[in-house]
Amino acid sequence: MRSSSWLAAGLAISAIAAPVLAQDDLKPQFQARYVELRGALQAGDLAAARAILAPGYELTDIRGEVQSADAMLERAGRMPGGASTKVSSEVLSASINGPLATVEQKLNAGMTRPGSNAAMELEVTSTDTWVRQGETWLLWRSKQTEMVVKRDGEVMFSQKN
Repeated sequence: MRSSSWLAAGLAISAIAAPVLAQDDLKPQFQARYVELRGALQAGDLAAARAILAPGYELTDIRGEVQSADAMLERAGRMPGGASTKVSSEVLSASINGPLATVEQKLNAGMTRPGSNAAMELEVTSTDTWVRQGETWLLWRSKQTEMVVKRDGEVMFSQKN
């Protein structure tokens, strides 16, 4: 699988004007939004995925290339799916400052292609900015900060920015 296809999976994957809340109180709230986004992407429901993205959403991939929402969704649509694909994410930290939230999350994806015994794994850590519109958090910016691609447990690619 091309690493550019994995980049989109990284994706896979932030308030009212109030004091910064404790990060542990925020984690479940943003974890739920990532689960919602991941579910929409895995189901191929681009309209539902787009509804979670703020206008002007941008993803800066691990190579420093900026992608629009359209480009990110198109790449995510090319990701292979199936019973042998497992994707999970974890919110590592979250903080709110006014109408913005900064969330660090880690996406883990693994797959085995049909007819192949080779197991591919992807780990992507990103720093994401969410913007509150009304009562809803929308993902506005994503910046991949670390990526590791493994095949059968062996690191094939690793980069940290």
